[in-house]
Amino acid sequence: MKGRDRAALESLRRYTRYNVLFSMIAVASVLLLSEVRDQPSPLRLAGLAAGLVLVGLGHWRWTVRSIDRPAGRMPWWQAVAFTAVAGGLLVVAFTTVGNGAVWALAAGLIGHDLLVGRFPEAGWRFAAGFAALMGVVVTVTMLVTGEDAVLQQVVLVFWLTLVMTGAEVVLLRQWTLTLELEKARLDAAELATTKERLRLAEDLHDILGHALEVVSLKSELASRLSEVDPERSRAELTEVQRLARGAVHDVRALVQGRRSTELAIELAGARGLLESAGIRWQFTGDPARLGAEASQLLGRVLREAVTNLLRHADATHCLVRLEIRRDRAVLHVRNDGVAPMREDGREGSGLRGLTRRITEAGGEFSAEAHGNAFEVRAEVPR
Repeated sequence: MKGRDRAALESLRRYTRYNVLFSMIAVASVLLLSEVRDQPSPLRLAGLAAGLVLVGLGHWRWTVRSIDRPAGRMPWWQAVAFTAVAGGLLVVAFTTVGNGAVWALAAGLIGHDLLVGRFPEAGWRFAAGFAALMGVVVTVTMLVTGEDAVLQQVVLVFWLTLVMTGAEVVLLRQWTLTLELEKARLDAAELATTKERLRLAEDLHDILGHALEVVSLKSELASRLSEVDPERSRAELTEVQRLARGAVHDVRALVQGRRSTELAIELAGARGLLESAGIRWQFTGDPARLGAEASQLLGRVLREAVTNLLRHADATHCLVRLEIRRDRAVLHVRNDGVAPMREDGREGSGLRGLTRRITEAGGEFSAEAHGNAFEVRAEVPR
């Protein structure tokens, strides 16, 4: 159990203990004071007090312990004991006590415990059993006393039972709904945090994967040119430094929420990288006609496609085509060097992240080989 759930449960236990204790004191005070007024014998007063103690202990045991026990799991022997005590109190109250209607409070309390304790799994059975008990009590009492007034007291018992049961069910239901809403709120917060972490991981993959791949490419090129063309070798090393600083800047911008991946910016970077790698480049389309969100999404697609091309494919030509339709934009990135799949046949994390992002934006994404070519296609709302 999580800490917040444990604290909520302990709060419910504390509230229930106080509630049960105060209700027991109130009921016992009313009942005993009603008897003291009539100056009963000490023996009868002691017997009635003992009955109240039994009722109170049973009510305390069931109500407090029911917090940790699923509904509908009240032990059968407790139900039998409760019923027996209720019947005994009613018979005694209706036959020997002048104010039996007041003692209906105790019987109603026990009836409440029976119904709430067994509801909903077997509530109707105990409701029927309680009704049968009332019928037996009425019959026995009428045979002993010959009074019809006892029916009024039995009706009072029923009403007290229903009122207390209804109030308890409403309170418990409100508490349950409160806990469920709080749990849903916390789960939503955790989900949002997880999604943000996933987004950050994907962005870091895009930034560092792209930057490291280009640094590796240009470092190798500078090494090869160091003897045949030292001037260009120094230029490539200078470019490596610039790329490394750019990656650091992008990571900082990502953390601060200022990083941009607009398609126009990514096109300029992709062109320079591909030309440095000796790959012919061709682009058609007008990125200025894109909306801000579409431009950001397609910029990510182009960056990932170029990174994978440099890392995996043996390409000599790359064609990038942007199609603007009425309310959709489609980006095609096609190269003539098929990028191999992973050994397990699955897409890399970058492609999976793009698929998720574009799908969430209402678009479509695919990355497939067509003969000797490999094409990345992304369609997003314009």
